[in-house]
Amino acid sequence: MSSDAPNASRWARVFLTLLLARLAWSAFHDEYGVVPILSDIDLAVHEFGHVLFMPFGIPILGRTMVILGGSLFQIVFPLIFIAYFVRDRAGQRRDVHAAMVCLWWTSINLLDVAIYANDARAGVLMLVSGQTGQESDGHDWNNLFTIWGVLDKDTIIAARMRAVAVLLCVASIVIGLYAAWRSGDPVPAATADAEPAT
Repeated sequence: MSSDAPNASRWARVFLTLLLARLAWSAFHDEYGVVPILSDIDLAVHEFGHVLFMPFGIPILGRTMVILGGSLFQIVFPLIFIAYFVRDRAGQRRDVHAAMVCLWWTSINLLDVAIYANDARAGVLMLVSGQTGQESDGHDWNNLFTIWGVLDKDTIIAARMRAVAVLLCVASIVIGLYAAWRSGDPVPAATADAEPAT
């Protein structure tokens, strides 16, 4: 392997982290929290979450979990990748930087959920059906907050979600930059010896 390869990897990861910081800044200052391309992927993940809790049309854990499933899975999905990247793997270092990229993704999804929750009473966001929450009874967070009896606290709960999203995002960028810089460090001999020969 070229001696320049670790440095190239380091700078590529630093650049990626700075790009994610820029995208996050834009998303957190956008009314709808949009991140190009990723927001469409997250919508698909959200919709799959509803189906996951209602296979073959059967609400296996009840109607509430079917409604909550979209937002819940949207948050849990990137967390699965974090767990993958931080676990010990034979002959490989944990990839903290990759885990932080996924934590950043989690923060963006939580922002999206917070924006949706904030709209529970207002109902002005356009839903997948093409109708707004005022025109449809399919607004997840209006339904959830109504079921839980906290509809009048929608904006307070959403603000707390958003605050957590900000903290996760800042942590992902700060730790991500540190991990990106460290990614160019030499692999310890014990780890290098454990790596399979290619």
